[in-house]
This record gives sequence, C-alpha cells and structure tokens, in this order.
Amino acid sequence: MIQLNLIEAASQTASLEAKVQVKLNTKNKTTLKSHKILIAFGSVAAVLVLFAGSLILFGLPKPLHGVIPEAVLSTLGVEDPSREALLQGRGKAQMTTAGGLLEKQREAERAALLEKQSISVENIVQGVSPKMFNQTVAKTHYSNYLPLEQIAYQNAALSQLLVFINTATPDNISFSDLIFEAPNYYYVRGVAENPSLQRSFLERIKAVSSSFKTPTLPENAPVTDITAFGEYNVAQPNLNAHKSLVSADGVAEELKHFAALDVLKKIKFSGLDKPKIEDYGVFKKYSFKASTNIDYISLMNFIVELQKSPVRLGVQKLEMVPGKKNLAATLHLVMYVAP
Repeated sequence: MIQLNLIEAASQTASLEAKVQVKLNTKNKTTLKSHKILIAFGSVAAVLVLFAGSLILFGLPKPLHGVIPEAVLSTLGVEDPSREALLQGRGKAQMTTAGGLLEKQREAERAALLEKQSISVENIVQGVSPKMFNQTVAKTHYSNYLPLEQIAYQNAALSQLLVFINTATPDNISFSDLIFEAPNYYYVRGVAENPSLQRSFLERIKAVSSSFKTPTLPENAPVTDITAFGEYNVAQPNLNAHKSLVSADGVAEELKHFAALDVLKKIKFSGLDKPKIEDYGVFKKYSFKASTNIDYISLMNFIVELQKSPVRLGVQKLEMVPGKKNLAATLHLVMYVAP
C-alpha cells in the first residue's frame, strides 16, 4: 500500500508540474506578442511625431500640396500653399512661376499672333535681298564646279595633256595606251628606244604631275618599258566660257558644230546618234560614246579647237590604243540640255 501510495503521489506531482509548465509557456508567448505590438505602435507614433515636426519646421513639401486634409494642417499650424493660391486667386490675378501675371502673358501672346498674321507676302518679298542668292561655294576643286564649268575644265585639261605629251615625246618613243579621265587623271604605256630616253620621258611627265606612280615591272620586262599614271597639273582655264545650257531643240545643231571643228575633214565619229539621256529635273545629261580612227596630231588639234570653241560638249574620258590604221580613239562626251 505504501508503495502504491508513493507511486500515486509521484504521478500526481508529475501531472501538476506538467500543468504548471504549460501555463508558464503560454504566459511568455502572450507577453512577447504584447511587446511586439507596443514596439510597432511606438515606431508608428515616432514616425508621425517626426513627420509632424518636419512639417512644422520646414513647411508642407510640394508633392503633398492639396493631399493632407486642411483640418490636420490647421491643428499643426501648417499652411498649404496650393489652397492659399486658390483663395487668393478668387480676388486677384494669378502669378506665373517667373513672377509675371498670367493675364499679361496671354495678352502678349495674342499680340504676337496678330502681328505675325499681319505680315503680308509683299512685305516678305521686299525684305529679301537679291544678294542672298549670289553667294556661291568656294570653287577650289573640280567637284565644286557647275556642269558647264566642268565642261570647260575637262576640255582644257585634255588639251593641255595632249600638247604636253606631243612636245615631251621624241620620235623614237611609241605608245600602246593613252588614257585620260576628268578632271586630270592619266595613264600612259609605251616603249622607248633606249633606257636613256625612257628615263628622260618619265622625269618630264613626273615634273608636271601632282601625283605620279610607276608600277613594279616583271623581271622579263624590257628596260625601256614606259608605264606611268597619276594626276596632271592643269593650268586654270576660263570656267565662264559657256553661259547657258543647250536648248532641247538645239542638240542636233550643237553636234554639227562639234563635227565642224575638224576643218580638214579627216575625223569621222560614230556613236553621236545614240546618246544616253539622264533627267535631273533642272537639266538633262546627254552622254555619247564616239569612236574614230585618227592619227595623234589630228586628234590633238581637234581637242585644242574644241577647248577654244563655244561648243558645249565635254570630253569626260579619252582612250587611245593602236588600231589597224593609225590610232583607235574613243571619246566619252557629255552635254547638258535644258529641260
């Protein structure tokens, strides 16, 4: 019995301890939750106090104008500038951010609009100075020239090149190729009788060139070979030699004047009846590919006469190679025609 009573007493004691332990844990959890609520409430209160203090010290920020109720602001003694402006606007004119009256600004805008509308076409025309249209780009390069000026330059450049080669080349040098392309590019290929004549010719053409090159020759090439290309120095021609475009019904007549420059009647061109026509709106460009068989002196004299004449055909490119008889020459011609 004693043993049973002890066991019973022990079990009751364990039961009581367990119950007490549970009650203690519940109390601790409740206390922690209460502390968290108090801390959160205190944080919110502190933020509100700081916010209210900043409003009192620094005034209401612009993003919050018209947002916070007026009763709250009155309690704190803070004014809302947006509401003040509305109240003041009922009795007096509004102010712009620059300090001017909106009404005056609107009046100035209306006056400027009326003044703009009162400007007539006649007043505009009278205010335009004719000198405004006489300003031209500095013509320092061929690419800046007008079409008729380019024609004058092309013919002068080719004439000067052909005359130079004729005077600088002795009889014992022969050419297999001679090419000119506007504004002043050239390519010559031939053979000299001896190395001394070869060097002499190359030095002469180099002296009158702004750019001069001779390609590397193969080992089996003769020492008298002549191959050179570059840019020839052109004495500035009269760019105002031609005053107007060819009229639309005057193309055939202009071609007749061109053929008539051969006073000895030794040159017969083929291809002048098949122009390529390009329309640029303000003018039309006629391109011809004229071919002929002629000796060097006759062709040189013809180009010299073309350069001195009022004929408005320019030689954009000349290709000369040996032909069955004399030289086979191809002239790429250009004419600018009024629309």
